[in-house]
Amino acid sequence: MATMLRVTNTQTRTKEEFAPLAECGRRVRIYCCGPTVYDSLHLGHARAAITPDVIRRYLEYSGYQVRYVTNFTDVDDKIVKRSIREGWDWREIAATYIDEYHRLMAALNVKPADAYPRATEHIAEMIEIVEVLLVRKHAYIARDGDVYFDTASFARYGALSGRKLEEEEAGLSGRIDAQRLAVKRNSGDFVLWKLNKNDPDELKNAGMAVPRWPSPWGEGRPGWHLECSAMSQMYLGVPFDIHCGGMDLVFPHHEDEKAQTECAFHDLLEGAESVKYWLHNAFVTVKSRPEDEKLSADLLDAASGSVKMSKSLGNVKWLREMIWPDGPYDPMAVRMMLLSSHYRSPIVFEPAMLDEATARLERLYNALDALDRATHPDGRQHDHLSWKMSSTTLVKLGDPAFETQTIPLVKAIFEAETTFKASMDDDFNTAGALASIFDLVTEANQELARRRKEGDCSAADRTAFRSAAHTIRTLMETLGLRPIRAQSAAHGGDTQRLLDLLLALRQDARKEKQFKMADGIRDGLAGLGYEIEDLPGGKSIVKKKR
Repeated sequence: MATMLRVTNTQTRTKEEFAPLAECGRRVRIYCCGPTVYDSLHLGHARAAITPDVIRRYLEYSGYQVRYVTNFTDVDDKIVKRSIREGWDWREIAATYIDEYHRLMAALNVKPADAYPRATEHIAEMIEIVEVLLVRKHAYIARDGDVYFDTASFARYGALSGRKLEEEEAGLSGRIDAQRLAVKRNSGDFVLWKLNKNDPDELKNAGMAVPRWPSPWGEGRPGWHLECSAMSQMYLGVPFDIHCGGMDLVFPHHEDEKAQTECAFHDLLEGAESVKYWLHNAFVTVKSRPEDEKLSADLLDAASGSVKMSKSLGNVKWLREMIWPDGPYDPMAVRMMLLSSHYRSPIVFEPAMLDEATARLERLYNALDALDRATHPDGRQHDHLSWKMSSTTLVKLGDPAFETQTIPLVKAIFEAETTFKASMDDDFNTAGALASIFDLVTEANQELARRRKEGDCSAADRTAFRSAAHTIRTLMETLGLRPIRAQSAAHGGDTQRLLDLLLALRQDARKEKQFKMADGIRDGLAGLGYEIEDLPGGKSIVKKKR
């Protein structure tokens, strides 16, 4: 039975049937808040990038044409503070971490966005929005010259986060000096344009190195929330279909962005919402330590025993230190670990999770290797493109050629596709989608074992095996898992060469009847987590244990 995609909309707090905006038809427009590029990426950033990547991939798998935009906040108080502290030009800081972002996203197999707008490239559009908001009385110039959005002027303020205006203090999130509260009309008002003259410490310590742009209100820089309103409208228009980001962005960032967008572009929107679906992923936290017990509630979740990642606490899990080429793990292990939980479920990270994810990856790759060997007795292996070319010789359910012992595998292929889609249609349930892939792997391994035992593999069997491998790879790719095993650019190639050398030495030892040496090589590799499989014809292969 066909299922319909349903997504959890943060604003309505319900799971809704997904239907793109009418004028878009099968086109979907997605905007995702990218990083503030003042430091390296950590595990939480990886989840914030992988979540919308999977959403995009599944929509494309389902036949939608997706335009995907993610931005860089390359001017911000955090960047300025680091620039002053370290004497490092703020532009160089941003450029350094934008480059790192692209490298790490490529490693994680995150598809490139259709556009990567930078805040500094759209200052003129931001100034224009502020001017419109001032004319429409949704903004005001404070007595210190800074420009603020008047939250009391927008009736729907708080609808996204569920917060009431009178409950808000400032929504600072560490980005606006608390001393400025005195110049606001309402404590929840947020800055649209910040004058340089109001930061004497910045000017004293950095002088002209502080980022600044001319404006009708004086030299300064935009407020954080203003950036995404300008860039999303510029690259997607309003309204658009999906806005993604981490749960930490619901308030104040997305609440404030929503307010200023819907006020500035009121005529285009005809008073309607600027975004149809707001989708937010949960945090990645770390297990608390004894010394964390006295932390405040905004850092420590006593119920789950988890602590927010923070540089000041020394518990940040830097992505570059975890994955190839600098770290020990295949980047796909990080993706596998994150996909093993629903995107709205918090993850309390422990290092063992990456070992478990690595083992799950190995199970997939080992099964694919075995299916490829059964499909190609000559030992020929698939590369990253050739497996897609095999779709012309795949099985069709009900084909009389498969009314054999292979029929359970044929059925499993179609069941995997059906359950995968049902899981993903249920608010992108990647954990359920992975389970469907592993169910197919189990059936494929069982069928391979039967064929090996009987020593017979017909043309129909090989087509079934080819179909199973193709389906596993297609579903893996839809989740962004690399469908072909890769080696670390830093040391994976050397590792494989050493394994091949040991395998050759073992083969020579067996030929010379030096079985003690051959067994010693086998046992030594087993101790390192590898197993040798001896194949018919005297050939052997070595692979990671499951």
